[in-house]
Amino acid sequence: MYSDRALVIGAGFAGLLAARVLSESYGDVVLVERDEIAAETEHRAGIPQAHHPHTLLARGAEVLEALFPLFGAELAAAGAVRTDLGSDVLTRLPAGWAPRDPAGLAVPSVTRVTIERIIRRRVLKLPNVSLVDGVTIDGLLHDRGTVTGVHGRRGGRSFTDYADLVVDASGRTTKLVSWLAELGVHCPAPMIVNSHLSCTSRLYHVNRDLKLDWKLAREATHAPSTRRGGSVSSVDDELWFVTLFGAGGDVPPTDEDGFLAHAASLECQDIAEIIKTATPASEIHRADNLRSRWNRYHRVPNWPRGLLALGDAVVSLNPLYGHGMTLAALNCADLRDLLKDHDLAKEPLVFQRAVARTAQLPWTSATTADLGWSQKKLPRGTRFRQWYTRRLVEAIPGNPQVHRAFLRVSQMLDHPNTLYRPAVLWRITGRIMRRTPGRVLLSGRRPRATER
Repeated sequence: MYSDRALVIGAGFAGLLAARVLSESYGDVVLVERDEIAAETEHRAGIPQAHHPHTLLARGAEVLEALFPLFGAELAAAGAVRTDLGSDVLTRLPAGWAPRDPAGLAVPSVTRVTIERIIRRRVLKLPNVSLVDGVTIDGLLHDRGTVTGVHGRRGGRSFTDYADLVVDASGRTTKLVSWLAELGVHCPAPMIVNSHLSCTSRLYHVNRDLKLDWKLAREATHAPSTRRGGSVSSVDDELWFVTLFGAGGDVPPTDEDGFLAHAASLECQDIAEIIKTATPASEIHRADNLRSRWNRYHRVPNWPRGLLALGDAVVSLNPLYGHGMTLAALNCADLRDLLKDHDLAKEPLVFQRAVARTAQLPWTSATTADLGWSQKKLPRGTRFRQWYTRRLVEAIPGNPQVHRAFLRVSQMLDHPNTLYRPAVLWRITGRIMRRTPGRVLLSGRRPRATER
């Protein structure tokens, strides 16, 4: 063990994973959380996004299984719905319906509340991990360029705790930039890309009388013309999660009639059908201004010793693309690997640079799509990626091989460069050359699942 004590700010998804990893190298790991957390906490103020769907990508599921053996089985026991991304998913794209052939990629469909509860239970069973909740952190303790702990308030009294390593996993609402400025450490301005995305969500009780051939039905927004989208997914065995999307300034309503009208305006009518026939299990919740932001801590030359940051506290992406939990998991996988050869309390920038490397591809993917809503002239590379992505999406209907390649990249299993391989490129360029103005080459019929 490099030292005795590590302190993690935030006991959400990223903080819990960080504590799990740090428990292997530190004698004492304490999670400090602003909310008061009961053993089986449902929704809490610190995670308002839990009112909306969360996607655990296939790559993220692999990392969690490595950190928590038999994690997938525990999710299944809690009601997670295992979904094949080909045969179990009904996807409407601007050019038509995606193929329904089995993709060989299955991911768990589960609420954020359930997945976090399972992880929290596993982490807090570790003998050297503890939780202190109800704490509001006001700043960092420091001594000659080294962070030595945190200070704040708990239950109306001052709170101080010391540690050899402090990890900020406090998410999108992090105040780390301000805390560092108080220490004389100034960070570069964050990179921000805003598609003005809004999403409105509601849970429904599953209606067993409906005979459906899918577990997830969705229709994506697509710049610059398709401003509305939505999805409905089976979660936690007994519920449907219905979410409506609006991009480029289109805002899904939160009233009953408006919620249904938005869904009815989509090509994928299965979403509206659920709203019409199922019984609501929650209120309607909306989240606005869901932008992507990157705090470039890896470029701070006088970054203090004893301090790390990960997850949404560093890079928070437009949740429409489902990268958040998987990116946090990958950060913790990097943390685990680096701790084998480095004392990160003394070499924190080694870790922050790893966070930056891991974030580069999902950041480029998410922001390239969102910049499609921008009215500004974009760099040539961004414009080419947007053009190629549009051609790729147009080629998916009727092309199972292109669809599988796209799914593997979107699940962060394959590098995006695989989408430029000859087998995919030939189908895209061939379609462009066959396209005739004014003629529809792709079927708009709703596909059915097929079995092998």
